[in-house]
Amino acid sequence: MESNGQKQREMYPVSPVPKPHMAPDEFVSKASFVGVLRYCVQRSGLDDYEVADKLHISHGYMAKVLKGTATLSGDRLLRFMEVTQCTAPAQWYAFNVGGDIVLRDPAKARIAELERELNELKRAA
Repeated sequence: MESNGQKQREMYPVSPVPKPHMAPDEFVSKASFVGVLRYCVQRSGLDDYEVADKLHISHGYMAKVLKGTATLSGDRLLRFMEVTQCTAPAQWYAFNVGGDIVLRDPAKARIAELERELNELKRAA
């Protein structure tokens, strides 16, 4: 293969970000918070212990969460949704305060960021 004298730039590996599962609205409207947590675990294909391990919590604490005697909140709840790839807990909260959730599209967000940067560079030139 011939070279045109230009150095090839490094390519960064790109892996697709899986789109999280959104639970059916009818289910979310009728389920308890513990119900949506159990739903997420079931949909994930992981067992309770695997989810607990990925959250860095004990198996006993995870059992309490899924019984409703303990809870996940804040960063740990976000990590739970990431691990299970399920937005049902966020949907449950949104439904119960009369709102909706909108999932960000990482590609669109990055494109918008790059367009802003490009426009700034054009103005500066």
